Amino acid sequence: MPVLVTGAEAGLGRAVVARMLRTGGEVRVYLDPDRSSQADVDGYRRSGLKVARGMLEDEGRLELALAQVHTVVHAGGGALDDPATVLDDVASVVSAAMGAGCRRLVWASQLGASATEENPYLRVCAEAEALLADAPLETVVLRRALTYGPHDALTGVLAAGVPGADTRARHAPLYVDDLAAAVLAADAERGRTGPDHLLVSLAGPEVVTLERLVAGLAGLDGLRPRDPRGPADPPSAGPEAPAPAPHLADVLSRDRLPDATTLGRTGTPLAEGLARTRAATS
Repeated sequence: MPVLVTGAEAGLGRAVVARMLRTGGEVRVYLDPDRSSQADVDGYRRSGLKVARGMLEDEGRLELALAQVHTVVHAGGGALDDPATVLDDVASVVSAAMGAGCRRLVWASQLGASATEENPYLRVCAEAEALLADAPLETVVLRRALTYGPHDALTGVLAAGVPGADTRARHAPLYVDDLAAAVLAADAERGRTGPDHLLVSLAGPEVVTLERLVAGLAGLDGLRPRDPRGPADPPSAGPEAPAPAPHLADVLSRDRLPDATTLGRTGTPLAEGLARTRAATS
């Protein structure tokens, strides 16, 4: 049975779809009409994929797209999104997956998620994790470190610099393709393990300051947020990177140095990940 990827117009969703196509997996995509272009639709259809386009809150449409789907990978809900929307979207995907009879749901949360957090995004991530843990289907949550890579809105924000963030904060940056590999590996683990809910932390192989990561991404014009005062890019340029959310500087300003679980995979060194990101956006 196939896998459906929501948010396939952006970084993680694109990486998951690309990796599944390389491994011969059967995959469908569900695109946000406000963040995707006709070029996204046409490109996926040329690859032979079934494409649905709709808002996640349109549970009826999403449930139709999930018909006969075994696993849904929800690739949305990143640190740039409004916290309330993050939780609502997870709830919508869970509800639609249950209605369609899906067996499994995979979602990428954030390192530092906690129900007692003052940061609204990290607190909502914990609430979404609890919702998934209680859902009557198999669920996988990957608590990810700061993630970067091509077609990624947060990477675009970092490339332009984040005002108010403490650049001395230390992170273990995670290349988006490594996160996509972990999504597929975690999904493959289901059925071999007992618990219906799996929570895994994932980080990159190197600890660096936020300043170093920003410096490595600087100058990538193809990733920078679009100036809302300037002319709109053509549809083929893809969705714009949104302006930094108020909670983002706080998320970036904290050290995030957990013991990383990589599900047996070796992470991409930062220099290689930056080079691959640069090549993909040049």
